[in-house]
Amino acid sequence: MSKLNMARKFPRFPLKALPLQFISFACAYLPRRVDPLIVKAAEQILSTAVGHPIQLTQVEFISKRGRRNLLLRCHCSSEAGLPPSLIIKKVEANAYNPNDPTSWDTLRFFRDWIGAQFLSTISDQYPHSPRFYGGDLRLGFIILEDVPHQARLVESLLGDDRNQAEQALLQYAACLGQLHTATIGKAAEFEELFQTIAPQVKPAKETVNIYQHQSILEKLGIQPETHWLHDLNAIEEAINHPGDFLAYIHADACPDNVLDTGEGLRLIDFETGRFGHALMDAAYGRMMFPSCWCANRLPHPIVQQMEDTYRTILSQRCLAAQDDRIFESALVKICGFWLLNTLVRHLESALKKDSNWGISTTRQRILARLEVFITTAQAFHQLPALCSTASRLLDLLQQRWRGTPSLPDYPAFR
Repeated sequence: MSKLNMARKFPRFPLKALPLQFISFACAYLPRRVDPLIVKAAEQILSTAVGHPIQLTQVEFISKRGRRNLLLRCHCSSEAGLPPSLIIKKVEANAYNPNDPTSWDTLRFFRDWIGAQFLSTISDQYPHSPRFYGGDLRLGFIILEDVPHQARLVESLLGDDRNQAEQALLQYAACLGQLHTATIGKAAEFEELFQTIAPQVKPAKETVNIYQHQSILEKLGIQPETHWLHDLNAIEEAINHPGDFLAYIHADACPDNVLDTGEGLRLIDFETGRFGHALMDAAYGRMMFPSCWCANRLPHPIVQQMEDTYRTILSQRCLAAQDDRIFESALVKICGFWLLNTLVRHLESALKKDSNWGISTTRQRILARLEVFITTAQAFHQLPALCSTASRLLDLLQQRWRGTPSLPDYPAFR
C-alpha cells in the first residue's frame, strides 16, 4: 500500500484536535508496564538488608492511574526471610526532586519515608504501621510490609453495622493513644533520623494565619471580640509548644488511612507525619476528620468514649493528660486550630459557591465545625472571645446558606 493510500485509510489527527475526555479515556486503557529499574533497585535494597540475593516476582499494580503515589505489590519466596509480599510505594509527580525540599511532593515523600522508618524502629511491641524495609531517594520510592487487612475504618463508618463501627472507632482511639504514648520523649531520635535522610529540610511551624482569618471576617462585616487575638495567639502557642503533649502525630489520621487487620489497627500514609501536639490527632473524631474526603458526624457519646479511651492510654506517659483542666484547655485549643484551618482554607470559596468534596459539601463542613467548636468551647469554658466570634459567624452563614442541609451522621449511625 502506498504512503498516500495509507494516509487516506488511516488519517492523522493532531493530538490537540482530539477532545481531552477522549485522550484521558484512551490513556486509562493503555497497558501499564512496571519500570524494571524500580524493581531492580528494590531487589538490591532488600538483598543488602537480609544479606542474600532477593528476587521479586508477580509484580502488580494496586494503585489507580492518576494517583499521587504508585503502589506495586511484589512477591518473594518463603526462604527470603521476608513477608510473602511487599509494597513498593513511589511518589508520582514531575515535581519530585530529592534536592529541592521546597517541593511539596518532595517534602511529603521525605515525611512518609521518615515516619515509616521511625515507627518501625522505636522500641515498642505494638505495630503502629507497616514495617519499613528501605527506600531509594533518587528514584523516590520506599518498600513496606504488605499488611493483610479485612477492611479500613472508613468501610465500617460507611456500612450499616453500628456495633462494628463503634468498636472500630474505639480501636482507632486506642491506636492513636498507643502511637503517641510510644513516641513521647523520642523527638530527638526522630530529628536525628530526619537530618540523616533529609538534612536540607527545615522543620516547619504550624501557623493560625491570623491576618487572613481577620480579613475574611472583616469582609463579612464581623468585628472580632476584644480578646479574639489573644485566643488565636493561645492556639498558636499550644500548637508550636506542646509541652508534655509532644508526640509523633499522623496529622492526617483519616478513616481510609487506618487498616483493620482483625487483630488491631495499623496506620498508613505518613506524608504529613511529624512531631507535634498529640491532640491534633485525638481531636479528629470530634472535628469530623478535618482533612478527609469522608467527613460526616459521629454521635457525641461515641466521641466521648473515643476521647476517654485515648486519654486513658495517653495518661500512662503524659502527666498533663491526667489533669482535667489542662487536658480540656488543650482539647479546645486544638479544636480551635482545626476550625481556623477549615475557615482559612475553604470559607472564601464557599462564600461564592458550595462544592462537593467526598461525601459532603464544603459548606456543610464549615457549619458543622463551627457548631462543634462553639459547643466544646462553651462546655469547657475556654477561648470565650473566639467562641463568641464564631457564634456570630455561624449565625451569619446559616442565614446566607439556608438551603444547606446539616452534615449528617455516618451511615452506620443513622
